[in-house]
Amino acid sequence: MLDTWWSRETWAFECLNCANIWTEELEVRHGRDGHGNEAVIYERRGQPCMTPWLDRSCPACQGQNVKALSAPAGKPVEVPKARSAEDVAMVFHLRRIRAW
Repeated sequence: MLDTWWSRETWAFECLNCANIWTEELEVRHGRDGHGNEAVIYERRGQPCMTPWLDRSCPACQGQNVKALSAPAGKPVEVPKARSAEDVAMVFHLRRIRAW
């Protein structure tokens, strides 16, 4: 492989049998050979494993009906506060007189 890089991904899993929820962190090795071919290898605790959405069982009930979701990175985005009615009126006034 000519071009190889590593990343860490956190995946959230939910068992649809017992409603157990857990997360796992996987190391992901991406590789490119220079001819347009790409390969991705997932590793859990240093051992190669299947992709997160395949062949998963619940650690609580050993059920095979597990849903995998990629967990968001970082903290949640804060929603800006709504402006007051006076601020909105000022913006429309400035747009009307083409000052903004």
